[in-house]
Amino acid sequence: MDKSLIGKKIKEARITQGLTQAQLAEMVSLHEKHISRIEAGKYLPTLENIIKIFKILKIELSMCNIDVKIPIEENVIKMEFMRLINNSSDNELEFYLGLLKQAQKGLGKFKASLKV
Repeated sequence: MDKSLIGKKIKEARITQGLTQAQLAEMVSLHEKHISRIEAGKYLPTLENIIKIFKILKIELSMCNIDVKIPIEENVIKMEFMRLINNSSDNELEFYLGLLKQAQKGLGKFKASLKV
């Protein structure tokens, strides 16, 4: 993947749509400086972030010679979970996992009580 070409396409589309780097950064849960480095061709974002940015800016992957067939996740809840996981420390992840396990136990008991 050509990080300069990707950065150029992102910048062009962002400006065309009247978005600032800060606005785009907020929309994809990245820092504004990160967007600046991507647009300057200094940094290649993860494929997940490329897909998020391209989806928001309505850029086709093929426009940047990216030929991959990846389903773009439409489920907002799953995307939010992934953002939370990706931005969490190991201690926070351990805490969240404990909460989810407790919630699953509670949900199992609730479902069982409905079947009685």
